[in-house]
Amino acid sequence: MTNKPSIGPGLDTREAFVARYEGPLRSYFAKRVNRFEDVDDLVQELFGRLWASASDQVIENPDGYIFQAAANLLKERYRKRGTRDAAMADLPFFHSDSEEITPERILQGRNELRLLEQALAELPSRTRTVFLLHRFEGFKYREIAERIGVSVSSVEKHIAAAAGHITTRLDRKQ
Repeated sequence: MTNKPSIGPGLDTREAFVARYEGPLRSYFAKRVNRFEDVDDLVQELFGRLWASASDQVIENPDGYIFQAAANLLKERYRKRGTRDAAMADLPFFHSDSEEITPERILQGRNELRLLEQALAELPSRTRTVFLLHRFEGFKYREIAERIGVSVSSVEKHIAAAAGHITTRLDRKQ
C-alpha cells in the first residue's frame, strides 16, 4: 500500500492526512450516530477506503471529497440496516431497547419528539419536504431533485440547512 493518498497538497503522508481529518470526521460522525463506539469504526473504515482507493490523481477539493465519502458511508450503513429503522435508531433522542422504560424516560422521549416536531415545523416547506424524503423515506439526492424539480446541489443545501436548524434547536432546548 502506498504512503501517499494523493488527496491534496500538504497531505502526502498518512500522518498528515490523519492529523488533518481525524478530528473533523469524528465530529461529523458523532453528530449523526447515537452510539459513540460507532464513531471510531466509521472513521477507521473511511480512512481504510480512502487509502485503498488512493491513486496518482490529485483531488482538487479534498474536504468536499472526504466528507462526501463520509456521507456515502453513512448512507450505505443505513441501507444495510434498513433506511427508516436506522435513521430513527441513530437519532440522538432515540435510545436502545436495553434502557429501562420509566415514566420519566417516556416523558423525556415525548418532550424530545415535540422539540423535533417544532424544529421541523419551523423549516420552510420545501426544506422540510426534502429533509423528510431523504432522512425518513430513504430517497437519494438525485431522486428528490427529479421529484421536486431542482438541482442535486439545491437538495444538498436544503438537507444541510434542515440538519443544522434541527441540531441547533435540539441543542438549545436540552
